[in-house]
Amino acid sequence: MNPFSRFLTYFMAVARHGSIRKASEELRIAASAIDRHIILGEQSLQTPLFERLSTGMRLTTVGELLYAHANRWTRDFDNLSRQIDDLKGLNRGHVDILAPEALARAFLPKLATQLKEHYPGIVLNIHIHDNAELGQRLFNGEGELAFILDPEEARDLQLRAVRAFPLGVVSQINHPVATQKTARFSACAEYPVIVPAEPLALATVFKKLETKSLINVCEVVTANNVQMITSLVKTGIGISILSYLDVMDDVKLGQVAFTPLVGTGIAPLKLGLVHDRTRPLSAMARRIADSVEAEWRMEE
Repeated sequence: MNPFSRFLTYFMAVARHGSIRKASEELRIAASAIDRHIILGEQSLQTPLFERLSTGMRLTTVGELLYAHANRWTRDFDNLSRQIDDLKGLNRGHVDILAPEALARAFLPKLATQLKEHYPGIVLNIHIHDNAELGQRLFNGEGELAFILDPEEARDLQLRAVRAFPLGVVSQINHPVATQKTARFSACAEYPVIVPAEPLALATVFKKLETKSLINVCEVVTANNVQMITSLVKTGIGISILSYLDVMDDVKLGQVAFTPLVGTGIAPLKLGLVHDRTRPLSAMARRIADSVEAEWRMEE
C-alpha cells in the first residue's frame, strides 16, 4: 500500500532525477501528467518547488524542505509497515544497517554470514558511509542499526553494545617486532614505517603518539586506506600502527603479525552498536542487536 499521493510520488521522482523526462521513464507515467501534478502542487502550496532550467529541474529552498520531509515520511512508513508485519507474524526480515568503510572488508561479511545462519529469512541492507556521518544518518531514518567507531555520547543515541580493539604494531610474521609479546611506539623510530593518513581516525592517533613520545618516526610511505597499509606491510616495505579490528582476519590467516602497543596512554579503538532511542526497532533488528550483544559479551 502506498499512502502517499500521486503528486508526492511524482515530486520525489523529479527531485531525485532533476528531470521530468527521467522521472517519466522511471515511473512509466506520461511526462505531461507528471508536469501537470507538479504545477497543481505548486499552486496548492502557493510557491514554486522547482527552478525550471535549460539543463533540468532544480529544487527551490521550499522544494528541498518538502523533499527532506517526504523522505522521512517514506522511511517512517516503511518502519511502521515492518512493525505491523511483525505483529501479524509476517516478518519480512529486512533490516538497514549503517557502517563505516573500515568494517567492509572482513567484519561485516563475517557478521552477515553468521546472521544468515541464525535467521535464514533475513535480508540485510548494508550502507557504507563516512564514520562521522553515521549518527546523523541514523537520526534521519536511513537505518535501524549502526556500527560506529568510537561513538560519542548523544541524547537520542542508544549504545546497545561496545567492543574494544587494542592498537598495535602490524608487521610481517618474521619481523623482529613480531617475536615480542608487546611493543612500544619507539619501534617506529627503529624500522621503516607506513604512516596512516587522514581521513583515517588512526592518523590523529598516530600524531598524538608522535607528540607524546617525541620520537622521530622513520616514515617511508603514507596511506589513507587500511587495506593499502596492510598490503604494504605484507610486501615488507615497513611496519605500521593499526587496530586489531583492521587486521584480525589477516592475523588469523598468518599473513601479518600484530603486536599490542604498551605504554602509550592511548585508549583502544571502540566499536559501538547503536540505534536511535526515539524509534522502536523492528523485531528482526532487535534479534540482530541481541545476537551481536551476546557474541561480544562472550568475546570479552
